[in-house]
Amino acid sequence: MISVVARTSMRTRAVGRVLRSDGHHNTSPNGMHLPFDTQKKGFKFLYWGSMTFFSALPVIAAWWQIRKGNGTKNY
Repeated sequence: MISVVARTSMRTRAVGRVLRSDGHHNTSPNGMHLPFDTQKKGFKFLYWGSMTFFSALPVIAAWWQIRKGNGTKNY
């Protein structure tokens, strides 16, 4: 049989869990929690353009270093 102390402890933990998780149900409209406006007309082009550029940057830098060769070409 469970003692009175154990039952009280179990009840207290259950109530505390509900109270702690209560503040996490803040719903916001699409993108309103971000520090920039996602609803602008050109946002998706700016986003995908910058993601493509920064993803391709290491490849471009490696190509540039290989193309340079050993310093015999004039640039």
